[in-house]
Amino acid sequence: MKLSNPCRGCLLSSQPRKGQGLVETAILLPVLLIVLSGLLEFGFLLNEYMSIQDAVRNAARYASDSDYKSRDMVTNCEATLDFYRQTACLVNRELNREAPMVSLDLANGRDDVIISVFSVDGPSGVIAARFPEDVGEAGWSMAEDFTGTRNQSSSFSTAEMQAKLRGFAPNTGYVLVELYYSYDQKLKLPWITAFVPDPILLRPYAVMPNSSAEPTPTPEP
Repeated sequence: MKLSNPCRGCLLSSQPRKGQGLVETAILLPVLLIVLSGLLEFGFLLNEYMSIQDAVRNAARYASDSDYKSRDMVTNCEATLDFYRQTACLVNRELNREAPMVSLDLANGRDDVIISVFSVDGPSGVIAARFPEDVGEAGWSMAEDFTGTRNQSSSFSTAEMQAKLRGFAPNTGYVLVELYYSYDQKLKLPWITAFVPDPILLRPYAVMPNSSAEPTPTPEP
């Protein structure tokens, strides 16, 4: 009795399967590399965003205990007593402590630190004034103060800040610190820059109470 070979044709059937796997790998590998590189670039961006967010929050916290009326003409960060310059310099100082270091470029036409102080008249919760008064809605600009050219203006109008208050607030004050930072892509891969702008303008901000801006009642005669 002649027995049939059960593995007859096994070699022939395994070869197409191996070829099919190579084709699938060749098709999927570029897609996987694109996804992986995109995640890597996003990781770099997220790391820097968290750094600049912390810097803005720490500067606003520092400014909450300072007198917004303190002004001078000293531009040296180590010597100035100016409320706005001190706050902006602290943002930059905090960034320089990061590893890797993150630094602002006030000459690139995009980076800037914008600072505004609001005086809220209670109990109506109405914003009675915005400081510095000479710049109005634009806010104080670090780039304009240090280089003479403003790069950015405040993203929040007084009306928008008013809308964020929940009403019936007591007499109080707020300091708003906004940071505009240009994130330059690290990998600069064409399949990312084709869909995502390079540089990417990041805009974290922080709001903290500021007692020095609290309205004082008008003394009665």
